[in-house]
Amino acid sequence: MRKHDEMIYMVAQYVDYHLDELHTAIADWTIMIRLLDEPQTFQVDQEEPVAYDPYDVISRIEQVSMDDNFWWRVESKAGKFNIHVYNGTLYARNLFNEEYFFTYEQMIFDYFDHRMADHGLYGYLRSYDEYLYNNTSRLEERLEFETPQEVAQLPKMLNRHHREIVDCNQLAGYDIFFKGLCLTSCWKMYFSNYYYRLIPKQILEEVHQVEANEQLGNDMLRITLYKDPRNWEKEVNQKSQRMFRDQMGYDQLAWNNGVGILRDPYIEYAFGDNSVHSVQYLNKHGQPTQKKKATQFITRTWDYIQNKYEEHQMVGTLNSQAYFPWIDELGQKMMNYRVINPDLATDSGLDAYEYYIRNFLELELENDERYEKFTSVLRFYIPKNHVKQLPVEELRKKMPDVTFKEKRLKHSTPTFDLRKGKNHLRVIFMDYDMLDFTQGVQMLQSNEDLLRN
Repeated sequence: MRKHDEMIYMVAQYVDYHLDELHTAIADWTIMIRLLDEPQTFQVDQEEPVAYDPYDVISRIEQVSMDDNFWWRVESKAGKFNIHVYNGTLYARNLFNEEYFFTYEQMIFDYFDHRMADHGLYGYLRSYDEYLYNNTSRLEERLEFETPQEVAQLPKMLNRHHREIVDCNQLAGYDIFFKGLCLTSCWKMYFSNYYYRLIPKQILEEVHQVEANEQLGNDMLRITLYKDPRNWEKEVNQKSQRMFRDQMGYDQLAWNNGVGILRDPYIEYAFGDNSVHSVQYLNKHGQPTQKKKATQFITRTWDYIQNKYEEHQMVGTLNSQAYFPWIDELGQKMMNYRVINPDLATDSGLDAYEYYIRNFLELELENDERYEKFTSVLRFYIPKNHVKQLPVEELRKKMPDVTFKEKRLKHSTPTFDLRKGKNHLRVIFMDYDMLDFTQGVQMLQSNEDLLRN
């Protein structure tokens, strides 16, 4: 990757202000900038930049209301600094030149830690090059810092305009937003108590392979993956970045490439009205691992309304219910489903179909009576046009070790019975509109229900 002038990127969103607190926060931002170096220009929204006048800025701060919506931009030799005020919330995006950042590092940390602890929703610090590498999807923009050969090796997808872009979902430092929170993996990350209704705090506190895990004020956690943000390209640091993302299970919670990440999870979540449930997968040494390789498990239930937390640790192997949680005892069927949009895949979803089919077909479930007797079902909920144009023959060619048998049922959606050795799977392709989202929450079973007897 071709280097820019090294810069450190600071991002944060702040919430829950009173008007006087919002004024103070904006003033503190300007003071931090002036302590680094004398500001040169000031810009409001899309207006032309003007020479920075501290008295004008102070006057503007005093006139800010809780209904305002504006961007301010300040530039100096120390970097480029931006804030967005919107209906009483504050979004900050600051770029520090490397020399200034490390000269004033302690002051910057002190500023950021205190503001995050007081009003932070989410925030992070990282190399700007690392941010660009993980979050630039347009091919022409990536060619500004990568060679055509490097870009060619990256995973691709289609955007809404059917143009090919990089599938940043597959990159460890991708910023994706879920329920108003930023899910990413980078040098330093801040987690407010808003996260704990999504990811129980105990999971964040006990995460493996990080440089530091620190408790700040107001229940805020700061997690550091490695020592120096400038060394983000080192293999050991990239492994830490990937491992953190896998342990948090971000890519099980949210993705926007239409088909998902196509990797076995290290953790899975389910959500009730007032609670979050999780299962973490560990190997025999108690280290995080993929679901199919796990022999130890930690289940957690966190009721954040009643403030009740339960945790159980188990040893064993997963049973069929861990893969097919919806059980029809009377009809002797068990089911799971995936919702995908092949319109965004460069191969019309072929790789995704194969991955999910193999994931649920190639199971090691010896002596599992329910799996042997029940019909295991995988439903794909996809756009109607894809239901009518399924790439069945292409799938057969990609999976020569799997036997396909189409079930021709009157008024039925496309249905296939698949076999590989002793394993079996019924695959049904259904229209999006047939999915009842009110019943679509996958509730993880508790304790020994997930394990073979």
